[in-house]
Amino acid sequence: MRVAPLAVMVGVLGLIAGGCASTRTGELGLLPSRDPLVTLVVSQQHAVVARECPQRVTATPIMGCQTSRPVALPEGQTARVVKIVRYTDSLPSEMAFEIDLHELCHAVAALQPIRDPCHDGNGGQVVSGTGQKTPIVSR
Repeated sequence: MRVAPLAVMVGVLGLIAGGCASTRTGELGLLPSRDPLVTLVVSQQHAVVARECPQRVTATPIMGCQTSRPVALPEGQTARVVKIVRYTDSLPSEMAFEIDLHELCHAVAALQPIRDPCHDGNGGQVVSGTGQKTPIVSR
């Protein structure tokens, strides 16, 4: 049985980031610089959100953040890679998480003058939770 690389990456990174199933982490849209265009972290643990977000002095727990940074691409181009971290009271299913990551990747790519890398390595197919490849239709 062949397991899709994205599903493996999402599962392994989730275990590393949270130590258990209370955190889901994934990366998508590998750029020529070898950086993922999008990283998404969703966690039920405030400590994970606090660790992944830039430090801020606040009287309440940080519920989420986004960070971005420029990366150099071939032929003098640049892109901004984005990381979104958020707290949740209930984790999305593996399939819902994979779809969120995929669509977020398309949104970030569409806002930049770059080739959309979001189907590279997965062919635009969801594999989490289904056991089979299911196409994601973009409009």
